[in-house]
Amino acid sequence: MFASTVFRTLVLSCHRILLPCRKVEVLKSLWSSNFSFVRTYASAGPARRTGDDKIPFRVVRLVHPETGKLEPPTRLSDILESVDLKAFRVELVTEEPEPIVKIVDRRDSYQKWKEQKKAFRKSVKAGEQKEIQITWGVDDGDLKHKVTKARAELEKGYRVDIVIAPRKGQKLPNPNEMEARASEIASMLLDIAKEWKTRDVQKTTTVMSFQKTPS
Repeated sequence: MFASTVFRTLVLSCHRILLPCRKVEVLKSLWSSNFSFVRTYASAGPARRTGDDKIPFRVVRLVHPETGKLEPPTRLSDILESVDLKAFRVELVTEEPEPIVKIVDRRDSYQKWKEQKKAFRKSVKAGEQKEIQITWGVDDGDLKHKVTKARAELEKGYRVDIVIAPRKGQKLPNPNEMEARASEIASMLLDIAKEWKTRDVQKTTTVMSFQKTPS
């Protein structure tokens, strides 16, 4: 409501007191992504992933190129300034539950995009689904095995549900630990898939639904 009022006020002011060229400049500024009352959103959808300065978030989290771990929230502009954008590309890989980006080789990214589009056309019919069970107390080796299995099913074109549930006799983690574990698993699939619907978070279980991204 406040933004709409400001917009109408500025437009009326343009008509009353500004020259035509100045009207255009003011109206353009209102629709700029930098204008404080306008929020923009983008989807890392079936086309090539949104990249570099087209990413519509000021603060993002970066997947560390070597460790694969998520870095603390960082200004996108700082990341872009630190990267050789002629050789590398900063790609938005997911928006939910927070914007996450990766630094990729620009040429490899384009080639991978082409290959994935080709593979996507040959995938099994949409909607077929697989389920993979993981326990909250899974060890690193078993987790890697389960994620590798999920990747294999995603490569075939299946949607994959990852169900994280307690095992009898294991201590149940607290809600923050559960969220951290789910985000860790999601980050391990960022380069191949995205969550296509909201996570189903219950008291003792979390279900994440992934589908392969052809981008």
